[in-house]
Amino acid sequence: MPPENDLSFLVVWTLTVCALALVFGLLHLIAGISAMAKGYRPSQTAMLIGSLTTLAAVPACICGWPGDLDAISMAVGGGTVCGAAFYNGRRAMKEAGDKRLFHPTHHITRLAFVLVLVMNFIRV
Repeated sequence: MPPENDLSFLVVWTLTVCALALVFGLLHLIAGISAMAKGYRPSQTAMLIGSLTTLAAVPACICGWPGDLDAISMAVGGGTVCGAAFYNGRRAMKEAGDKRLFHPTHHITRLAFVLVLVMNFIRV
């Protein structure tokens, strides 16, 4: 029997995708809150909103809300988090005047992780 037709495989896969999205959203929520404690910037608010939108994808997937609401929520929230993090990294680099503070591979990895999660939310 192919894994796609096995119900236990589908349940485990769905819970794994939801757990990864939950960890992603919570980590960026914590990062946004800790950055807000240091001082207000609009990009930090965008990160908070993006992480909350990402967290909304988890109940949308588990409850089976209609359409691809979970994938759309993950794409919008993850894209907002990636954009805010990219902006924060560029700003920190410019303020310090040190190009070593900006790590493009970190931002590429984050974006790739969001894309993998979105594709998996479409699949489950």
